[in-house]
Amino acid sequence: MQILALASMVASMNADPAMSAGTAPTALTLDGPVIALAPPAASGAASSASAAAPNAGSGKAAAAAFGSKDSWRWQLTMSWMGNANDINQLEGEWSASWFFMQNVSMDFGLSGDAFMQPGDNAGGGGASLMFRWHFLARETWSVFADAGCGMLFTNEPVPNDGGRVNFTPRAGMGGTYALSDTVRLIGGVRWYHISNANSGESNPGWDALQVYGGVSLPF
Repeated sequence: MQILALASMVASMNADPAMSAGTAPTALTLDGPVIALAPPAASGAASSASAAAPNAGSGKAAAAAFGSKDSWRWQLTMSWMGNANDINQLEGEWSASWFFMQNVSMDFGLSGDAFMQPGDNAGGGGASLMFRWHFLARETWSVFADAGCGMLFTNEPVPNDGGRVNFTPRAGMGGTYALSDTVRLIGGVRWYHISNANSGESNPGWDALQVYGGVSLPF
């Protein structure tokens, strides 16, 4: 008798879509003990998808590796330039680096400058274009060589017997060191020259040592 009642119950579940979906267990009372029919287990794929859903789209895209082709960075640096002629130059610069090749960048910079020199001190600003090659590039540090040229505009002649518009070629070496996945320290030394390229009445020129340092971050 119990076997016939159980078979009848299973048949009714197959005939009723709502029951076959297994939304709730069904209890069947017979002359003997209570028999509970459990609904079919839910598909594991659906539960896995719902568990993964909160993480979907929550992670940020990983930052491009330092020096990777077509990546961009920007720098803030401070420089001192000086020599034995009692001229000192202080410069703050913002620059943007585009890595057009692996570990090779083209850098465009904008600067503000102050000159302490015999005669009238001077202030001004300029722009520069540099090329930088990180010939030793590791995960957390690099060593580079760079070279380029800029233009400098000042309110007084620099040097004081020179001109107010000058070219500023430079070349040197430096390095970077990673503080985190995105932030790096950057610094180096350069030969630095100021010249008006004989565009004025006189062109005394000025050669100096440049020492600079700052931070570098990705755009």
